[in-house]
Amino acid sequence: MAALCKKENSVHLSEQLKILAKGINPDTGELLDGESVVNTPEAIRLLFSLSDELADYEKPKKRKNKLTPEERRNKNISEGRPAKSHFPWSEEERAELTSQYTKNSNISELAKQFERSKLAIAVQLEKAGLISEEQVTELR
Repeated sequence: MAALCKKENSVHLSEQLKILAKGINPDTGELLDGESVVNTPEAIRLLFSLSDELADYEKPKKRKNKLTPEERRNKNISEGRPAKSHFPWSEEERAELTSQYTKNSNISELAKQFERSKLAIAVQLEKAGLISEEQVTELR
């Protein structure tokens, strides 16, 4: 079966399976005998399923272009998100956040300072044990 699934054959096989499922000999174009095992409901369903699987296999996979951190920041800003949205937190940032929170507990200001969402700030503060889960839930 692996040999049948080669990329260059997948389109051809997919179409042949559909034709066969319709009760037609894909080589000659003639209708298959009504007594043929291919004309059973189970075989027809199986052939259409296999055809769909092969059709999915033949579709080219779209590769997402990997953005640089600067491109990602710009994309976040252009889409109305904080610049560091979905960026990982470094240990230094976590330590700085903890320090800043003890000086100023305004989550909105911290969000601007760290270029993160209020929810992202709250989640990190909860992980540090500085705020409760209920406070985080209020920002969701």
